[in-house]
Amino acid sequence: MFLAQQADWGVMADRAPDLDDARMQQWADLVERRTGIVIPAERRAFLGAGLRGRMQQLGIVDHDSYYRLLAKERGVAEEWSQLVDRLTVHETSFFRHTPSLQLLTDEILPTFVARNNGNATGFQVWSLGCSTGEEPYTLAMSIQRYLDRVDSDALFGITATDISRPTLKSAREGIYSERRMGGVAADFRARFCVDKGDGRWQITESLRRRICFAQLNILEARGFPLSNLDLISCQNMMIYYPRYQRLQILELLAQRLAPGGVMVLGPADLPCWAHSEFERIRFEGTLAFRRQMAGTASVKGT
Repeated sequence: MFLAQQADWGVMADRAPDLDDARMQQWADLVERRTGIVIPAERRAFLGAGLRGRMQQLGIVDHDSYYRLLAKERGVAEEWSQLVDRLTVHETSFFRHTPSLQLLTDEILPTFVARNNGNATGFQVWSLGCSTGEEPYTLAMSIQRYLDRVDSDALFGITATDISRPTLKSAREGIYSERRMGGVAADFRARFCVDKGDGRWQITESLRRRICFAQLNILEARGFPLSNLDLISCQNMMIYYPRYQRLQILELLAQRLAPGGVMVLGPADLPCWAHSEFERIRFEGTLAFRRQMAGTASVKGT
């Protein structure tokens, strides 16, 4: 952790002058180069506020000193995680996108259970951009409820990733206020949540054990050890990346799916994406693709 007394930066960063256009562009370029996150011109004020807030926490006096720190090649991964936490909007909720959940329970899971003929084969999921955990917990609740309903002994596991370590810490705890639990129906609360008696709820330990939360910059995920997945959910992340990087991300995800596996995106993420081994699933309100065969061919997008 970077502490103010470890460097001779003097006064707090709230006294630092605003960035001029050239330095603001320099910062935006560095953020995009290291994280893939694009800060458009209309969001530069948000970038400046995020920088000032983090610099104030560290006691850094000027933007150039902080820039030199972040531009280092090594030893600053934790600091990048802290800054990115300020530069991304953690807008999420339980049971947020109903059509995608209907696709899961009406088509994806029935197909999986029928294909595995009741055997205890694990249903493996990757939830990207998981933020504070509402999406992977929603998936876990929905999957477990479906398996219970059809009396299947199939197991499942979810790997949930995000670039921000602070949000992952919150996700692992699985504790949410009454307001944030608003989207969780009473029967789901009774089955999968514990009332802590102080206006907060915690996801049951048995469900939390189904999910592995891990820090990951998707642009550095080539060696991330996931393969033969049955479902990839990537619905809250693509908005931060330019089109060419969205294509790169989708190519990487396509390689991780098992034959018959499904990739669910945000409806507006990249609707014209096409791949020789994938077919578009026609399900109202969703953007989803199913892998049809082993191997990966070239990816294209128009």
